[in-house]
Amino acid sequence: MKKLSLILLSAVAVFAVDYSAMSTEELRAARGSVAEADRSSFQNEMQSRMQALSPQDREAASSSMRQSRSGAQDGSGSQMRQGRGR
Repeated sequence: MKKLSLILLSAVAVFAVDYSAMSTEELRAARGSVAEADRSSFQNEMQSRMQALSPQDREAASSSMRQSRSGAQDGSGSQMRQGRGR
């Protein structure tokens, strides 16, 4: 059983994505589409990139990520939340 676990873990490591080789823009574009197995390494890389930024750049990057995550701000989804959608 230990051998099987070791083989599976090493196989996963071979297919893992190297996020350190990606640009910051590529990382931002990949948000939301990262495989479950790669999320930890993706989050670690994003955190290290954000910590390396100046406070002003970090705030600008955080602000743009919040805006892209929140989607439309025109209230177009409110009908569905209230059960009055199609």
